[in-house]
Amino acid sequence: MTRDDVPPTGGFAALGVEPALASALEALGYEEPTAIQRESIPPLLEGRDLLGQAATGTGKTAAFALPILQRVVTGEPEPNRPRALVLVPTRELAMQVAEALHRYGRAKHASVLPIYGGQHIGQQLRALQRGAEVVVATPGRALDHIERGTLDLGGVRVVVLDEADEMLDMGFAEDLDAILKRTPKERQTALFSATLPKRILSIAEKHLRNPVRIAIAAPRPQAGEAPRVRQVAYVVARPHKHAALGRVLDMESPTSAIVFCRTKREVD
Repeated sequence: MTRDDVPPTGGFAALGVEPALASALEALGYEEPTAIQRESIPPLLEGRDLLGQAATGTGKTAAFALPILQRVVTGEPEPNRPRALVLVPTRELAMQVAEALHRYGRAKHASVLPIYGGQHIGQQLRALQRGAEVVVATPGRALDHIERGTLDLGGVRVVVLDEADEMLDMGFAEDLDAILKRTPKERQTALFSATLPKRILSIAEKHLRNPVRIAIAAPRPQAGEAPRVRQVAYVVARPHKHAALGRVLDMESPTSAIVFCRTKREVD
């Protein structure tokens, strides 16, 4: 199904979200679900597999987080044996998704653990041993723990692939396949992606069972309205990058900015 500018039809409770979670959302200032949430939450609560296409910033995290919290979180984690696994492309997204799950599920005492490369392995081993009902992980680090025997996916009931196209772009296709093979066949699987190229559809065909398919169009600015995001690319020779960055910052004069670099040395 495809939805664009679907009118609100009620709050989260109308979608089947239980009172404890709906109250948590209200306390956080969430009044009406977004389009991707309205279309995704009911089938996910029913246990259906789902293939969702929606741009970043449309509310995908709550769309899968709320069904996870409602269906598998009991407040009683088992050591090294989560009930839900969310796979994301980057450590930043892992932390962001884990924090959202924690905030939404505070009333249910949800135990959520992000694991990703660059974080001390000993810290992750201790946290996994204490137990987490939901693990949010980057594929490489998840596979590392699986091979160490410190992440047992035998009890996983829900798997979410978030930003799946980015994970494939980063070369995680084989890792994803290896991880999904370690999960129970009767699991529920949800795949979210901003785009649906053939390789994403191939993964969906292989690992999802009769999924509900949802596509949410990116919001379009009204006539005469500036777009919410302006993207510009400059092709610059490596020796001139610093000077070019300085020039761009001079021209844009941002009140705040984030600069991402490839290596620690470049950050310095």
